[in-house]
Amino acid sequence: MIKNYQKLAIVGEVGSGKTQLIRTISDISPFETDVQSSVDIGKEFTTVGIDYGRLMLDSDMALGLYGLPGQKRYAFLWDMVNQGLWGLLILVKHGTGFNAEMFESILGHFRSPQSYTPILVGISHCEQATPQSLDAMISAIEHSLCSHAIVAPIIPIDPRDIESSLILLELFDSLNSASQEATPDESV
Repeated sequence: MIKNYQKLAIVGEVGSGKTQLIRTISDISPFETDVQSSVDIGKEFTTVGIDYGRLMLDSDMALGLYGLPGQKRYAFLWDMVNQGLWGLLILVKHGTGFNAEMFESILGHFRSPQSYTPILVGISHCEQATPQSLDAMISAIEHSLCSHAIVAPIIPIDPRDIESSLILLELFDSLNSASQEATPDESV
């Protein structure tokens, strides 16, 4: 029986690996809202709603995996999962240039000054990246994070690889533990 349910929002641009990440780590057959793309986006299908998967972290704790499109027009979907998040994973696709406007929009929507929700940025599609191009992307991401006074780990990931994907969860677990230790006890 599930006694503790947590939510991980996975947001990012088209083709960044949100659906694939959920497929890789979900214990259940994921619910996907992919449709055939009517324009050339570099892939045949695209997500038009929420992808959902679930991962049992132990016998009574489950993690809901919510894959959300990164475009601002889907902000109503963001609102549906924004309460009580265990973590926010923003996926950025290497090789297409950093979309600072989309990134800033996501940060502004999900992160309030009172929020202690851990944020992690994963850079996907970086297997062929040069150290210089990866460093440039990381610098651009850091600049955007700093403009929102956010400190967040930025790591290259492969959403197709189970080990790479599970490292994200371990990192979120560490960030949540650190956040709980740093958050003042409101019952005092």
